[in-house]
Amino acid sequence: MAHPSARAARIARNKKNRNAGTNNSISPLVAPASDIALLPLGALMLAVSVSGWAQSVTPAPAAAGTTASTPAEGKSLAPVTVTGTRDRANQTYQSGITSVGKMPVPAKDIPQSLTVVNEKLIHDQGKDSFKSALENVIGITFEAGEGGRVGDNVRLRGFSAAGDMYSDGMRDIAQYNRDLFNVERVEVLRGAASMLFGRGSTGGIINQVSKQARLITEHEVNATVGTKGYQRYQGDFNFKLGDDAAFRINAMATDADGRGENASAATHRRGLAMDYRFGIGTANEFEVSYYHLHYNDKPDWGFAWFNSRPAPLTEKFWYGLNTDFQNDKADAITLSHTHRWADGSSLKTTVRDGYYSRTLRATQASFAAGTTLANLNANTLVSRGNTSAGNAKAGNEHHTFLQTDYLTTTQWFGRKNSLLIGAEYAVENSDRLSYPLLTGAKPGTTVGNPISTGIGGNYTQRLETSFKATTLGLYMQDTIDLTPYWKLVAGLRVDNFKADYDRPTGTPPNNGRLSRSDSLLSKRLGVMYQPTDEVSYYAAYGTSFNTSGDLYQFDPNSANTAPESSRNMEIGAKWELYGGDLSLRAALARTEKYNERNTDIDTNTNSYLLSGKRHTDALEFEVAGRITPQWDVFAGIGFLKARIDKSGSNAAGQAEVGQNPGLSPSRQATLFTTYRIGDKWRIGGGFTGVSTNKPANSVTSTNRAPGYVKADALVEYRISEGNTVKLNIDNVFNKVYYNTLYRGFVAPGDARSVRVTLTSKF
Repeated sequence: MAHPSARAARIARNKKNRNAGTNNSISPLVAPASDIALLPLGALMLAVSVSGWAQSVTPAPAAAGTTASTPAEGKSLAPVTVTGTRDRANQTYQSGITSVGKMPVPAKDIPQSLTVVNEKLIHDQGKDSFKSALENVIGITFEAGEGGRVGDNVRLRGFSAAGDMYSDGMRDIAQYNRDLFNVERVEVLRGAASMLFGRGSTGGIINQVSKQARLITEHEVNATVGTKGYQRYQGDFNFKLGDDAAFRINAMATDADGRGENASAATHRRGLAMDYRFGIGTANEFEVSYYHLHYNDKPDWGFAWFNSRPAPLTEKFWYGLNTDFQNDKADAITLSHTHRWADGSSLKTTVRDGYYSRTLRATQASFAAGTTLANLNANTLVSRGNTSAGNAKAGNEHHTFLQTDYLTTTQWFGRKNSLLIGAEYAVENSDRLSYPLLTGAKPGTTVGNPISTGIGGNYTQRLETSFKATTLGLYMQDTIDLTPYWKLVAGLRVDNFKADYDRPTGTPPNNGRLSRSDSLLSKRLGVMYQPTDEVSYYAAYGTSFNTSGDLYQFDPNSANTAPESSRNMEIGAKWELYGGDLSLRAALARTEKYNERNTDIDTNTNSYLLSGKRHTDALEFEVAGRITPQWDVFAGIGFLKARIDKSGSNAAGQAEVGQNPGLSPSRQATLFTTYRIGDKWRIGGGFTGVSTNKPANSVTSTNRAPGYVKADALVEYRISEGNTVKLNIDNVFNKVYYNTLYRGFVAPGDARSVRVTLTSKF
């Protein structure tokens, strides 16, 4: 917590700056909240935090004790001097400075809902996957297998975010399961954001921030062992190579058995990431990074719905086959150059080239025909599908992105203007393949004795579809300091999206090439009232669009169909309390897709009609930070009301009107908090709660997953300086819950697990 005398000095300095008509948007958030900040939204948020929803907080991303010299045009700057080492114990769960809005600003200067799951929270919870980190974020749900996809499949405020995942601000749409071994933090920006990111982003975007080399030599090793054969080993090695150069390498190996007493499901992951930066703190900075992830899993696709509920008696076992597999790879190289001018302007240009491959053979289990609740028992027959080719698929993707952003500050009409001018060019290639020579039926089994003996087959692949898309986007945004207390954010972006889709193995009319080209304009507008450095009230409006080829496929009608359009309207408030150590936010938003595609056909253009409409209303509260020097907290509670307003004209479409579209639970809550006892011990825990949920794309279905509350716990002991041992217990009470839903099946969440992690920093 900030020292009282330092806090008083900052208050005086801030008062002086405001009287002079200045407002530094990235000054430390350390002064106490004034009475003017404590309006009704503040009282609501504070009430939420006091009532027990509090949860642990996010960290400071920069190394301590760093100072940078002033940039100089055309020549190197003085080197950055590092006098300290990073100490995770001194970080909190706060977001800190974020660039999710393409400009490095505090979260309070972004007029949209933002949640950051940072390295400290990830470490304390022992998270290892992208999905597990996102369980901290209210408004997020998970689907499995939708539209034939594999890999991370996320919904945000009820809208698909499968095409809205990013890595360091660049699209990361490939189909694979992401790991956290090279992730500094995960940023979730809610609401339409096509002005910043292009197509998609109806419910928002999810951005992974990678670990970067820093000007300090420090290393960290984590070794974890746990139940179900869990083993995970991570190494993070950072080397200072000179006054302005550094190299960082992150490596990971993870092995674990999956759910079920027969424990045949499993994961085997390997990762390597390298980052080299030179010219750090000078007028010209360069960065070269390489990322590799490979995993060979036996996937768990759960079990088919039974009587509109998760099937009873099936959560104890895995019903796949030993020959099931999910073998995916991701390889990407990124090159970046940043030029800085003496006036503080900068131009950053980044190019990324990535190759991604996936092969999958999974089992979809269900009860045999004629099964009822009355005759269901351990001897009930289980079917694994009619053909061995079912749920077998493969794909290859090659993505190339070029992005450049120019940031500068000007004084126009006597007002400070923070300008962002950028461009993006993307080439995306995606091939989908099948295994046509896999024949015959998969063997059945029984509920209580799932024999998982594998079966063979011919794994010759056949190209089914090939998709190529090119995108050119140009955008500009200005943040204007209207007065010392008011800011205006306004931006425009134009995108041109072109795509070709080949179906070489199809039969008429489902073969041949389909093409489409669209040009779209996206808008963003926000106003912020910041009466002190500790509070920001805002109202925002943004638009987004979804082209028919967003996820690399067309059909004869969608290739003639214009993009869908969405808009987001939001009001909210963000506060910094306890000398800036605790961040609170509240938001009320409506996200609306007002011309959704439906099954009605316009016979004049052979296209789908854009006459559908749906919306989601969201009310969210969140707290992240440090209440006392010993007590960290991260918590959120959210309420969603999602409805289909208009649908197709046929009976099935009309039956959807007024219904929840799925994967939009009405209530979600999350909490994680820790408390330090003396110099040696730290204890903590929390929970995740979700109300009744249902799968997406089955609006009138009666399938429902029951609501649940799952509890976790943490105990940590500091052995010596830089060495700790940590015990994580997830799902303490071994709650059976279901958090991955598909219209055909539902998969349970993880059973109780115990993990011990030894961390050494040197």
